[in-house]
Amino acid sequence: MLKKLGALKVKFPILTFFTYLTLVLVTLAGCYLRFSYNMRASYEQHGKEILNLASEDIVIDNIPKYLSGDYDEAEYEKTAKKLDLYPEYFDEVFYLYAYSLNGDGLNGTYLFDASVDHDDPASLGENYEIEADIRAQIAKHGAGQQLDTVMDNTEWGYLMTCSKPLIDSKGNFQGYILIDFDLTKVRENNIWFIIRLFILVFALILVIFAFGMQAVAIRITTPIEKMYLCLSNFKYVTTQDREENLRSLKELNIHTNHEIQSLYEALIASAESSLRYITEYRTITAKLGAVNKMAHTDVLTGVNNKTAFDDRVSELLGRTANEDHPEIAVIMADINNLKYVNDKFGHKTGDDYIKGCCRIMSDFCKFSQIYRIGGDEFIIFLAGEDYKNRKLLYQMLRSQFIDTYTDTSRDPGSRYSVSLGLAEYESTDSGLSEMIKRADDAMYQEKKIFKETYGSYR
Repeated sequence: MLKKLGALKVKFPILTFFTYLTLVLVTLAGCYLRFSYNMRASYEQHGKEILNLASEDIVIDNIPKYLSGDYDEAEYEKTAKKLDLYPEYFDEVFYLYAYSLNGDGLNGTYLFDASVDHDDPASLGENYEIEADIRAQIAKHGAGQQLDTVMDNTEWGYLMTCSKPLIDSKGNFQGYILIDFDLTKVRENNIWFIIRLFILVFALILVIFAFGMQAVAIRITTPIEKMYLCLSNFKYVTTQDREENLRSLKELNIHTNHEIQSLYEALIASAESSLRYITEYRTITAKLGAVNKMAHTDVLTGVNNKTAFDDRVSELLGRTANEDHPEIAVIMADINNLKYVNDKFGHKTGDDYIKGCCRIMSDFCKFSQIYRIGGDEFIIFLAGEDYKNRKLLYQMLRSQFIDTYTDTSRDPGSRYSVSLGLAEYESTDSGLSEMIKRADDAMYQEKKIFKETYGSYR
């Protein structure tokens, strides 16, 4: 009986030791899988946003010209410099490159290769041997289709490759733009975090074995079970989920003064790190949005610039193709006497003159987007109430500029004058160019009348 009791005293702690060891290993494995999943999901989203921005920087319609050698070198270099900024701003970007597919399906031709510190960029037209996993994705989905994200151990490290097909304005597939993230350090940090947790827990289990089952039940088993249950309920979809994860961990309020508390503090640190990461990610996303806004805003006036105008035209072309009677109207605007103001009072006054004219147009066209497409040229796409009252709005705006110009009590630099032309999209138009030309012709007719009435410095 005593022998059996002694054997039970030995077997039971050993069984308990291996039981808790298994529980910890399962918990750590779950944590690692969750970290790996979140890492992949986060960087996939990050890659998608960068690729969307980078593809907008590339003039896809010009890719055939790049390949033939008949292209504008200045425009190409400008695009290449824009792409060089992404590895510079985002440390995890290992490579950012674009290539077209060759007929053999095994090779491609470099279009762009952003500069990175660890390698020399490839030149336009260089041959690119497509990796086997990417070829498999192309074979699976078809050339020109969205490919799955690829993660692999390579000679350069643990890389994640995201891609996006480059489709020109006519719907033709021209190649792929790809981004490689170096996740070696991220994965190593996750692994080392799990290893450190395992070491802590293993040491803890030895303590449990030494001090007996009573100490295990009071000071170890219950805290571990609490943390395990808490971790099992973790979610990572939103920032609120991560805040709830951290809050639920802190509510456990574990103070055991030994390794369990170290594990608890490590988990809290991990939850805080996760929350901090998503916050930083949102900050980066906001910065990307700000960069995109800056790229589409005229510096002097604050209205949309020529790049934004081109995007708007593309959007409206889609409407004309899909709608039977699209409600589209434009006002062409050309500032009068800008050269006189610049020559007479200086370019600082001339800039104020441009801003003053733009401010009046903005005040009247509250529901519409204004685009500065030249030094003294603007175009307004009328929308909402402005479109409904387009003829009245045009007359009111025209009258306002006549009033400001003929008001001799005003400072010469604030006698704002703009020639305007209104045109609407008609069912017989094959695109937007006819409408814009009608508005342009009407504007120049009004400018002619202005010159005949008031004279012209030009």
